[in-house]
Amino acid sequence: MLDKLTEEEKFLLLGKISGTLSPEEEIELAQLFRENPHADTAYEVLKKEIPVENISEYFHNRQQSPTWKDLSAEIRKPVTTKLIPFYKKKWFAAAVLTGVITGAGLLFVWAPFSRKDQSVATIENKKSGIELTLADGKVIDLSKQQGNIEAGSAHLNNTDKALNYSLHGDAIPGLNILNVPVGADYKINLADGSEVWLNSKTRLEFPLSFAGNTREIRVDGEAYIKVAKDQEKPFIVHLPRSSVQVLGTAFNVNTYEGSTEKVALVEGAVNLKLAEGESRIAVGHQAIYTVGKTVIQKTFDPKYVLSWRNGLYYFNDASLTEISQVVPRWFGINLIIDDPNINSRRFTGVINRKQPVSVFLEDLKAIAGIESRFDKEGNLHLK
Repeated sequence: MLDKLTEEEKFLLLGKISGTLSPEEEIELAQLFRENPHADTAYEVLKKEIPVENISEYFHNRQQSPTWKDLSAEIRKPVTTKLIPFYKKKWFAAAVLTGVITGAGLLFVWAPFSRKDQSVATIENKKSGIELTLADGKVIDLSKQQGNIEAGSAHLNNTDKALNYSLHGDAIPGLNILNVPVGADYKINLADGSEVWLNSKTRLEFPLSFAGNTREIRVDGEAYIKVAKDQEKPFIVHLPRSSVQVLGTAFNVNTYEGSTEKVALVEGAVNLKLAEGESRIAVGHQAIYTVGKTVIQKTFDPKYVLSWRNGLYYFNDASLTEISQVVPRWFGINLIIDDPNINSRRFTGVINRKQPVSVFLEDLKAIAGIESRFDKEGNLHLK
């Protein structure tokens, strides 16, 4: 029965056996058991095939070796060519970055390619740190100030890329602003116990305490939010063009594309509120709203939507446009595509933000034959 499953599906079964799946992967596994009639039998076969003492090691090796391939190159190979099993492959720390850039929002500037005018993706504030601007105007550089920080009536604790705080007096009225720059991610625990994970190039506005009958924050960028339940105080997340109202749930919001906003519901129930009306999102579905169009909902794969919290970005048969939008945001580099012929390439793999960019460039050359160089201004050229 194992031959009825993909390598990714076997990965989930190995993780289940070893007890090392993340919450997002548990959701994927539940979906696998529902939709694939061979999954249950394959699960039993796999448990018998792998010695008990080796299960954790197998899963660890498998987890550290995601498949990476250039789809256009794969198509050109003879049909007898087989991919090396996922858990036996060399670890490729990064995937391909090439191509035309569109819909880049705040992060990128696109210049159409010509012989004199190359395609360029630029990033902003790549040297800035994680900054917290309090309602009274005080600015705290959380990238430099670690541990306990006194800020008026607030006692802050900035440890392990996470911010906790408590109040020993009345909170300063107004919104505080937390800015996470290019190449970083961060977590904050709010006053009500809600948790917010912020991806790179994301802005969060929040009060130190929630007064009144609602709990309201603002997000521009990408965030995963786990809301503490409070039936008396609905939690409202304001996005640039919409808002999400919940009582207690976990979901992901993404506004990177500017004119498009995405809300993926992991658990609970939420309403996406727009000027045109409301849309209730079902668990396991992602609502996508684009200016001038109606809201659409579709199921989503947690691995592709939520793995950014682990420093991973998975893509499958992705256009180079999509990949090009992620790499500058994560690595903080300017991109110039010198060769228009590589724009049609499509790829499957994973980008690991925790690996240095040099590893990404080495794998880029090894897998796709794409050369790279940095000019004297620090711009990255690909051809």
